[in-house]
Amino acid sequence: MSGDRHPAPPESQATFIAELQSRYAETGPGRLVSEADMERWTEIVGATRRDAYDVLARHLAIGFHKGQFSFGFCDALAIAVVGFVYDDFISLGEESWPSFFNEVYLAFDAGEVGQPGTDAVEAFARPMIAKIVEDLADDA
Repeated sequence: MSGDRHPAPPESQATFIAELQSRYAETGPGRLVSEADMERWTEIVGATRRDAYDVLARHLAIGFHKGQFSFGFCDALAIAVVGFVYDDFISLGEESWPSFFNEVYLAFDAGEVGQPGTDAVEAFARPMIAKIVEDLADDA
């Protein structure tokens, strides 16, 4: 992370995500995150934009794993943010790619569609997120 930025208190991150949850509950997945939201999140996290994506992914993975966030919310937020990730990749190149965010995004993506009679969230997304959270605990 950048040495010249300082994160806001942890409750600021929780407040921001709660605002997004409220927005999702009111409007659904459309227009869930704006450029201004991503700038604000990056300031709250006190990091580079790439690091901010990874921090958000960490919140989504842990929150979903603990049952604090619904699959729908996590999937919608990951989809909304991945557009910014791709824009950054196009303008800034490979250095901007947030590999952890991508891993979490792909886990939620895997829960979107399954074979008939298969709950893709339970069969694919939940185990992938559980492994990600387990790896985070191992790295701590």
